[in-house]
Amino acid sequence: MDLSEKRTLTSINKIPFFRDAIQGLTTGRQLSENEKSYLLACAILFLRHYGQDKRRRTYCDFAYYIILKYSVTYSDYRPLYDFATVFGFYPIVSFILDRKMLPDESISHQLVSLEIERYRSEGYIETIHQFNEKKSLLSDSSNSLSYVAPTSFGKSSVIVDCIKAATSKDQKIAIIVPTKSLLMQTYRMIRDKGFGKKLIIHDEMYQGEPAFIAIFTQERALRLLEKNEIHFDLIFIDEAHNILKDDSRSILLSRLLNRNYRLNKGHRVVYLSPLIEDIENLKMYSDHLISQHKIHFNIKEPEIFEVKLNNSVHKYNRFVNEHYHIGQADGLFSYILKTAGEKNFIYNYRPIYIERLAKDLAQAIPDKIVSERLQDLINNLRQEVHERFYAVQYVAKGIIYLHGKLPDLIKEYLESKFRDIPEIKYVVANSVILEGMNLPIDTLYVLNTYSLQGKELTNLIGRVNRLNNIFSNENKTLEKLLPKVHFLNNEDYNRKGSSMTSKIEMLRSRTFPDTIENPILESFDFTKLKINADQKDRAKKKYEQIKRDEEFLSKDPQTHLEKLKQNLIESGISNFYSNVDRLSDLIALRLDGLVKTATWGAYDVIEKIWALFVNDIDYIMDKEFARLRYSEARAYYKNHILISQRRALKQNINYTVGYFKSRIADNNGLTFFGTTYGEQSIDPLDEAATSQLYIDLTSKTETELVNLAIVKLKIEDDFVSFKVNKFIVMLYDYDLISTNDYNEYVYGTTDQHKIELTKIGLNIGLINKLEADGQLKNIFLDEYNNLAANAEFMDYKSSANDFYRFELERFLG
Repeated sequence: MDLSEKRTLTSINKIPFFRDAIQGLTTGRQLSENEKSYLLACAILFLRHYGQDKRRRTYCDFAYYIILKYSVTYSDYRPLYDFATVFGFYPIVSFILDRKMLPDESISHQLVSLEIERYRSEGYIETIHQFNEKKSLLSDSSNSLSYVAPTSFGKSSVIVDCIKAATSKDQKIAIIVPTKSLLMQTYRMIRDKGFGKKLIIHDEMYQGEPAFIAIFTQERALRLLEKNEIHFDLIFIDEAHNILKDDSRSILLSRLLNRNYRLNKGHRVVYLSPLIEDIENLKMYSDHLISQHKIHFNIKEPEIFEVKLNNSVHKYNRFVNEHYHIGQADGLFSYILKTAGEKNFIYNYRPIYIERLAKDLAQAIPDKIVSERLQDLINNLRQEVHERFYAVQYVAKGIIYLHGKLPDLIKEYLESKFRDIPEIKYVVANSVILEGMNLPIDTLYVLNTYSLQGKELTNLIGRVNRLNNIFSNENKTLEKLLPKVHFLNNEDYNRKGSSMTSKIEMLRSRTFPDTIENPILESFDFTKLKINADQKDRAKKKYEQIKRDEEFLSKDPQTHLEKLKQNLIESGISNFYSNVDRLSDLIALRLDGLVKTATWGAYDVIEKIWALFVNDIDYIMDKEFARLRYSEARAYYKNHILISQRRALKQNINYTVGYFKSRIADNNGLTFFGTTYGEQSIDPLDEAATSQLYIDLTSKTETELVNLAIVKLKIEDDFVSFKVNKFIVMLYDYDLISTNDYNEYVYGTTDQHKIELTKIGLNIGLINKLEADGQLKNIFLDEYNNLAANAEFMDYKSSANDFYRFELERFLG
């Protein structure tokens, strides 16, 4: 909404009759017939002004809101039908006609039904904007294209249709996703389409194929290009707005695109995002042209509520920027229980708050008879995770919780149960739910807006009532087009004096300017960034260093030292240190001296990392990695890598609890958990140690130890996967460890068949269980690198408990 539109609507809202009528419509007061007619006439007037100037999209949005809210409130769907027919909101038209929601059925309706069948795609009806933009994109011959659309507006179908258009060619296709969870979800989606191409989800799965579809994170995609003389012909960048950020993974994404362009100037890139305002901001060089395909209209219009600290309840109308008082809440959880829908998402940002929220919500819900489905889930969690896992007791109340510090298998299993079991009404979670997960959410509660700006709020709200849920055969009402979003101010899970009003008012606009923090992008401008004065010098140096590093990587190295420095930067190892030049010089010296000594030969892999990259280096910035200075930490990670990854999940939890208890018994209860869970610095008496990275285990109950063990496993798996493995790979690349050592530490085995299975996502613990049960002989990779199985294995899978069966079906659908 631009400034002139805001002023106009603010002025219109001063008209007494309009103000009272729009307040009544928003809050649900029964409107008089005069008010109904007046508001519908106002909607027509707004539409006329939009027709005169298509830039005035807010007028169209407001008209749509009035018509949608009126039609749903009074079950009079004629105005909505007429609007949807004219504006091409064909899913709504189809819904109304299929359910006979109009009082009459004319031949014109039958003709409309026939007409909108042209907009059916894979079982669902597209809006005219979806249909036209996707058709335009598929016929666009530009090398760089973008598809910018609200959440749930057919991003996956764009990927599928673009790949279909390329199947007749020997193309190397890469779909770049931001997380491992989304990688597996995308892999399953592509696998189920049966494109007849090799599917690759690990860089080492490439065997010289002339054509393939790779589903990669940017790290794996870069490593494939670094180790092989190939390039991608077609690249999809999922969640492309991430390129605008300045974190290390965004820089890697930019690097991937730049490198592939140098290798193949004719490559095609498709950027997919719900959040990019100006596609020009993704340009990496002056003549980089990106063709834009954008859907401006969203057919959902959220209803926004706010509960103040004094329990006063308000409803917000974003068009006229009014907060209407509509009542008084009885308290946080009482309000949630009274207003809850069938599937409710309760948002907070920090895992420890999420766990506390789930606990407090469970206590607020009265005990009830546990259904057979819930009891089966509880039994499976007890058997496969742990009897004291928090979720065991919360599931009985219809609650699950999700955050990024839960092991992936547990998180994905709980997600699936939220989808499949109606009795699970509540999911308490943070931004993990934004990572492409399609959960059937109809009501959102926001208890903290930390780190949520306009774009993030819009994306979060977009997860409520996805279009496939609204227009499913099971849904009987269009009320879901008005998803309910509740902002609940509180001081228990938010800051003191909590007020989310200013964040709510960001939603007055549907468009938000891009913040360009990635210095590799052409439009980067340091002066436009909002940085505290005391941090500006440090930030400027950081951005300048990033640019220098990327420019350095684009050049052919002239010396062994330059090649070494490039490797340190490309691998991401340089990000662990404050000075890459000092690091390069030191590693070069150690490669010439240290690695040739007898002492070096006696070291195991973790000790080699310490000796080459940690010992006597005082400019390590990464505090988690710097712990390898201590022999106890190195011994712990050697055990974790070589032994823990081979155990089943519950065995690892029990082992970790035992490890915690041994630390407590040794009066050494202070244990590293990082910033997410940390409660104190390593030395509370040291005022300089300000980062709270550690937990004192001596203060925890048995149940708390179990749940901290579950979190610790995820923290350590991520530390090994995203940090330690970088160093193991570099040791291997420089022939400083053997192939067997590399396979043992990275894959957990030297058995080549098992290694192939780990590369498609199976963990070595699962593989070992399959081997023990005599099932490895019954599974194999088909010609397209998909995991396949014979009938004997399918019988085995069907006899497994639900948790174990889910684990298998992640790879064998």
